[in-house]
Amino acid sequence: MNENENRNNQDPKGQAPGENPAGYNADSQNNQSQGQSSGGQFQGWQSYQGDSQQAGGQNNGSFQNFGNGGNPPPNQNTQGTEYQWNFEDYDRISKGPEGAKPKSNTGLKIFAVVMTVVFLITAAAFAGFIVFQTQRTMTLESSEAVTEESSRADGPQLSLNNRPAPDEEEYTDGVLSTEEIAAKVRPSVVGIVAYQSTTYPMQSYNTGSGIIMSTDGYIITNAHVVNGAAGGIVVVLDNDEEYEAELVGLDEKTDLAVLKIEANNLTAAEFGNSDELVVGERIVAIGNPTGLNLAGSVTQGIVSGLERSIQVQDETTGTVIEMQAIQVDAAINPGNSGGALINKYGQVVGINSSKLSSTQIEGIGFAIPISTAKPIVDDLISYGYVRGRVLLGITYIAISDVTGAISGYTPGLWVQSVNEELDVAAKGVQPGDVIVQMDDQDVRDSDDVKAIMEGKEPGDTIKLKIVRQSVTGKVTNFTVEVELAEDKGNYSSSSSTNGNTQPDQGQQGGLVQLPTE
Repeated sequence: MNENENRNNQDPKGQAPGENPAGYNADSQNNQSQGQSSGGQFQGWQSYQGDSQQAGGQNNGSFQNFGNGGNPPPNQNTQGTEYQWNFEDYDRISKGPEGAKPKSNTGLKIFAVVMTVVFLITAAAFAGFIVFQTQRTMTLESSEAVTEESSRADGPQLSLNNRPAPDEEEYTDGVLSTEEIAAKVRPSVVGIVAYQSTTYPMQSYNTGSGIIMSTDGYIITNAHVVNGAAGGIVVVLDNDEEYEAELVGLDEKTDLAVLKIEANNLTAAEFGNSDELVVGERIVAIGNPTGLNLAGSVTQGIVSGLERSIQVQDETTGTVIEMQAIQVDAAINPGNSGGALINKYGQVVGINSSKLSSTQIEGIGFAIPISTAKPIVDDLISYGYVRGRVLLGITYIAISDVTGAISGYTPGLWVQSVNEELDVAAKGVQPGDVIVQMDDQDVRDSDDVKAIMEGKEPGDTIKLKIVRQSVTGKVTNFTVEVELAEDKGNYSSSSSTNGNTQPDQGQQGGLVQLPTE
């Protein structure tokens, strides 16, 4: 093959098929821009340096070889014009005969995929955990609700009825005479006899009254009438029928109890709304003063006062309680406790509870408002105790600012006793301490305490600021956080007062179990 044929077989860029470029050649005589390769193999980078041409047509330039031992390739024509840079040639040389592939990012892609999978797994696990916790919480709440519902006993709820409105015809026509009230309500009032021992001969230790609240034998009475009746309880109806009674629930805190006898078709009382009572309104009291020999006694009077705050001590257990009571001037004597206080419409609006006894005081009796008794009675029937109340676990004497100034005592709640089983004792509160603040609020009487306790639940804490004086006269101030217990109302404490019942005037000696409503 001659030289011409060889040139004709090259591609437009001067490269034989299948060959790599060996370098760049400038041929000024033939106006060619391509040269031959040496042996068809790439020998290294070369560049041309120097002047393009000197006098006499001699080329003063030379090749700078980056390969092939520094010698220019054979058959290279060193004469001619300077090579003009061509990006297309550079691209072809850089990529090689088949073109170079871009740098692979496989590792980065694999890392991204792995991190995505890990993120998705983590997100799925977190979402699953949230769903599990939500379902678990709902299951626990449902279980607690089921447990509470299963522990709830079947029984009636106390139903209250409003009196006729003033613009209704029955407001006047519905008013009953005392004779009509007695005839309507006496069959619903029973006698109660409590026995302390079953040893023969059995002797009763307490008698009182009760009110039939349902035709199937649920009866409301005072807690102090039946408390401690280890020997049994007997209920005597208005027709002298006797039944053994079961104690459904008892709450010393409010002096209320519920009994149950196995009887049907009893005459249940109609209960009214004690919140509608007004001072001066006529009322009637029915009960068994001094015992069953005077069963069904009827007395009448008027409402002397409402929301009277009193303290009452149980003579049997020594427990002192506080209550908001209806004050009446109708005769209420021992044995009337648990009996009915009735409005002019023949509705039971109160449960006779106590009498302020003194040789110099007459005509002051008290009854528990039926509207106050309703939630207590309902809980006693359903659960056997009153739910949701809190108990701090102390007894105290309230010292007002005026009393403190006169006597020299620190105003506050002077602690008389502490329940050693509760957190208040564990936190170091002692008899003789004076609680001056609860939750950063000054306390001077039971009203202050009740306002602070309002809304608290068992397990909540309360902050007590306490003043303690040692026997040497050193005064110490300190603060403790006390966890509140649940008050089921069936506790007792030994204490003494200056009378069986006394108005809450803050005097020393006016001991009361800590209100926790």
